[in-house]
Amino acid sequence: MDSVNRPGVGGRAVLTVVLWGGFWLLGLAVAGALLWLPFMEAHYSGSVGLSGLVSGAGAVTVLWALRPRGWFSGQEKSDVRPLSREEFPALFRLLDEVADRAKARVPKKVYLSVEATAFIGMERRWFGLRREPVVGIGLPLFAFLERQELASVLAHEYGHHQGGDLSLGPWVYRTRRSIALAVDALEDSAFFLDVPFQLYGRFFLRTSSAVSRSQELAADALAASVCGVGPTAAALRKVHALAPYWQAYLSQELLPLFEERVGVPMLEGFRRFLAEPSRRVEVEQGIQEELERPPSPWDSHPVVAERLRSVGYSGATEASVAEFLPLSGCVELLGGEQAAEAAWVDRSISGALVALRWDEIAEKVVSPEMQKHWAGSNLDPKRTPLDALPGLLKEGEGLWNRVRPQGLDMLSPEGKRQQVRRMLVGWLGTALMHRGFAPEVRPGANLRLVCGDISVEPASIIRRLLSGELTEEAYVEACEVLESAGRERSS
Repeated sequence: MDSVNRPGVGGRAVLTVVLWGGFWLLGLAVAGALLWLPFMEAHYSGSVGLSGLVSGAGAVTVLWALRPRGWFSGQEKSDVRPLSREEFPALFRLLDEVADRAKARVPKKVYLSVEATAFIGMERRWFGLRREPVVGIGLPLFAFLERQELASVLAHEYGHHQGGDLSLGPWVYRTRRSIALAVDALEDSAFFLDVPFQLYGRFFLRTSSAVSRSQELAADALAASVCGVGPTAAALRKVHALAPYWQAYLSQELLPLFEERVGVPMLEGFRRFLAEPSRRVEVEQGIQEELERPPSPWDSHPVVAERLRSVGYSGATEASVAEFLPLSGCVELLGGEQAAEAAWVDRSISGALVALRWDEIAEKVVSPEMQKHWAGSNLDPKRTPLDALPGLLKEGEGLWNRVRPQGLDMLSPEGKRQQVRRMLVGWLGTALMHRGFAPEVRPGANLRLVCGDISVEPASIIRRLLSGELTEEAYVEACEVLESAGRERSS
């Protein structure tokens, strides 16, 4: 286990705990210094002047900002039901096997999460008097990773337990939270009372992040020693390459459907999302920003290239999604895709979902919602001609003021224009549906309306009109074709 406790990690961990204590000493010192002025005024002059009152108020403000919040609440056990050995024997056999090879103890509880990651932590019970190790495994990891690659991820998490990281982690988390809450509470106060805490917070974050990165490298080393360099490196490269795509798919496609109480085949949809040749601009931008995000001294994990080098991997560190397609996972550990997805939904979403295929989403979810939104509107898409769109776009902020929902409007002029653009995407889509075009929804792609050989993406039309790529005259000519196609379909 020398690889888990690398030289220098223990010293930095001790420094982190010292800095934890230093935060509270700093707070008390600032409060004490502020209280000293009214005390001295009362002692030498027999009364407290305006400066003393202000200084005393500052001390009270600091002490109030530093009050412990949630430290002794004693987080009880999670309400989410863990996976059971009886339901998923194949997964627990893998957990036992990895624990045996890593000379670790299998956590008492195993949770199935929806994130493209795994975690290990301590679940506190009985007001913190009893702590039990728990592990969480993301559903997408079963689709990304082969069995031995998933084993290396589990060995990595066990490495955090073996290295004592779970004891230090809560101190780091709570101190970060305390500093953030103190700065937030003090930043609007007079005399820049938040400045010393901001400076201390940056120093603490830099130091604690360095400790966290060392812990990650030590856990990687254990994973490589238990499962081999190949599977460990493959797992690191796959998760690094695919996780941003999963996060975009989850937030942009799955969660909105769950909010509508609709359930879909999650992993099948992700494969469609990866295969989509023309993802929405905002989706693609979000993915690329995450993939190209430069490293920061505050990062808790080293960059993937450093992690790969540290386990002795000498191959290419860069990876593209295409390299891992088609996905070859180990979802059979959960009984197959259907059983795996049902296990997560059953444990994470309250109430029943209406189960639909992806090909049914447009007809049964998108179309009814869009048509209901515009029903009775003074811009009724059924009666307003398609060639009215350029004029509506030019109205911009004025159109928003004319059709916006009732209530307080806090949007900036640019925010109103953006809302108008999104609104008109729905308007054009609804107008085309009323003219016989059928909606088509693909994970990650813009809404498409199809009529025979003609297909239209309202979002692309709006974007091209605004950029000048599509002239108003060309759009009006295209409207004649669209109206004609709709009439032919109706007849």
